[in-house]
Amino acid sequence: MECDVLVVGAGPAGSSAARAAAEAGANTIFIDKKKEIGVPVQCAEAIGEYLIPFLPFRIPEEQLIWKIEGMSFWAEGIAIGRSGGFWSAYAINREKIDEWLANNAIVAGAKLHLETELTDLEFSENYHVTKAIVKTGDEVGEIMPKVVIAADGVHSKVLNQLGFTNLKDKCGEVLSFELNNLNLYKPTYEQLYIGDFAPGAYAYIFPLSKSRANVGVASSFPGKKLERCYAEFLEIPEVKKQLRNGNKVVEKSGWAPIHYLTDKWVYGNVLLVGDAANQNFKPFVEGVLPGIICGDIAGRTAYNFIKGRNLLSDYQKHVKEKLGNFFSESDRLSDVLYELGKPSDKKKHLLRLGISTDIFSPTEIEKLKKERYNILKNKLER
Repeated sequence: MECDVLVVGAGPAGSSAARAAAEAGANTIFIDKKKEIGVPVQCAEAIGEYLIPFLPFRIPEEQLIWKIEGMSFWAEGIAIGRSGGFWSAYAINREKIDEWLANNAIVAGAKLHLETELTDLEFSENYHVTKAIVKTGDEVGEIMPKVVIAADGVHSKVLNQLGFTNLKDKCGEVLSFELNNLNLYKPTYEQLYIGDFAPGAYAYIFPLSKSRANVGVASSFPGKKLERCYAEFLEIPEVKKQLRNGNKVVEKSGWAPIHYLTDKWVYGNVLLVGDAANQNFKPFVEGVLPGIICGDIAGRTAYNFIKGRNLLSDYQKHVKEKLGNFFSESDRLSDVLYELGKPSDKKKHLLRLGISTDIFSPTEIEKLKKERYNILKNKLER
């Protein structure tokens, strides 16, 4: 098969890219190795309300299943709440929204091939893909694209083919379950917990209703098994009280990029989007909406390149024009949080709490590192 644009991956970023390219007029194919779109879910299923105005299309209200008014943070026995504006969000059903996004791409004219896995890429010079080898069941096919959009996540086969390996070293692992029959003390608040039970990351309770939530623990540093981390998290009194009668509905574990997997988003005729490009915003690893926004930009950039209207390198420029301030702040926070997340002393838990709640700024951290534990705790308690 020949096509203008081949999108590898049919998650939010990939489907958004396929929709934009097809809608503009490009002959677009998007593939996914899964049998069903959106299954299994590997996500905490929360989207920040502050990013909705940047979307290229409207999300129907039925896709926003639960309103989140704010966020509650906990570390070292201190609880701090934030509400409204940047702190408000919605819970989504990833299976349903992924299916909706993929259907939008199909309606726009993109051709979806499920259970189709990329196995190899052939290149000419300077990372220019001439042929993609794909496998569907026992059949092997060839696709000759003009542009490839890599939207196949943190375990990206496209990145592997470009020569990037050991991607797990730049990612965090998440053990997560949807639980029901819960006694949530604030069902319209997301809860984030910082401590040794989540090395370099955080644990969370993200409500999906009054009595249902995604509960997970993440780690940025290998070492302690996540099952042990999860068990330790459940023993925190504030957590135990809410979850003790909970029942596991389904597992939603996965991986999330913590650092950039590559040093740019464009290689030859390949554009990177979504998790493959580390397009999420720290400190909360907000990735669904940035992936949709960047996917749309990638799809339109690919079409305009094929028509001779721009360079593929313009993709990064267009992303910066729309979301540059968010990426700059995220990068600044990411570096600071990673250093504070390294196993050390409990004082760093307080510093991460202060940054996450916007009480401490990243520029204050070096000075605050010299403060005693009790002084930092008093600052946060006030």
